[in-house]
Order: sequence, then structure tokens, then C-alpha cells
Amino acid sequence: MSRIDTRSEGNAAWMEHQILDHVKQALRVTLHWRTPSVGLPRKLSSVRFTLQSFLRHLERLIDMEEQDGYMVVVSELKPNMQHWIEQLQHDHVQFRQQSKQLLQEVEEISEYQCEQFDQACQKIEDFLACVDQHDKKEIQLLQETLLCDEGGEG
Repeated sequence: MSRIDTRSEGNAAWMEHQILDHVKQALRVTLHWRTPSVGLPRKLSSVRFTLQSFLRHLERLIDMEEQDGYMVVVSELKPNMQHWIEQLQHDHVQFRQQSKQLLQEVEEISEYQCEQFDQACQKIEDFLACVDQHDKKEIQLLQETLLCDEGGEG
């Protein structure tokens, strides 16, 4: 029974990760959208909408990872890798704080504040780069944990 539950939780996390990747790409497309200054209100609205969607999916995925996801599995299978888990959990705390700040900043921008909007877009780009780095660390941890041959056979 637990094997089925674990597999279904893993599938749900994988699906959420796929959705997050799609929304992340949509956010990048929106950030790079070249508009004339008269198009700024529309771009601002699109960035707000896509950022909100991205942050909702990010929070959902973080919750899944921490509550019943890979962090629990790795802690049980490889207690010696707990320091990696703690680093990734620290990233999650940072992401939650940055998410709130970014969203508040974008929501406070008016359609006439071009410079502030450009600065916010750069901060979002930087945030996405941090999320990408975090994803790479998670993949590395999972590979080390689940695919590493420990020997002892013969």
C-alpha cells in the first residue's frame, strides 16, 4: 500500500514540476516581450498574472517536496545527506520570502513607472535563475541518493 502511495505522490510531484517548468517558461517569454511604451500596461498585467501563477505552483511544489516528497525519502534512506536537505530547505525559505517581496513590488508598480518595472523584471529573472540552480541541486541530490551504487555485491 505504501509503495502505491509513494508512487502516486511521486507522480503528483513530477506533474507539478512539469507545470511549474511550463509556467516558468511562460513567465520568461512575458518578461522578454518587447513592447513599445504604450504597451507597458498590457505587459505589466501579463507579468503580474504569470508571476502569480508561477509563485502559486512554486509554493505547491515546495510544500509537496517538504511534506511527503523527496526530502523525507532522502532523510530516511541517506541520513548522511541531511546537510543537503537542510540547504535545500533554506532555499525554500528564501524563495518564500523573495516571492512575497517580488509580488508586492510588481503589484505596486503603476503603468507609468517604466524604470521600476524594468528593475522588477530583472529581479524576477534573477529569481528564476535561483530556482533553476535549486532544481539542479535537487536533481544532483536525487541522483546521489537513488542512483548511486553502494557496492557490496560479490
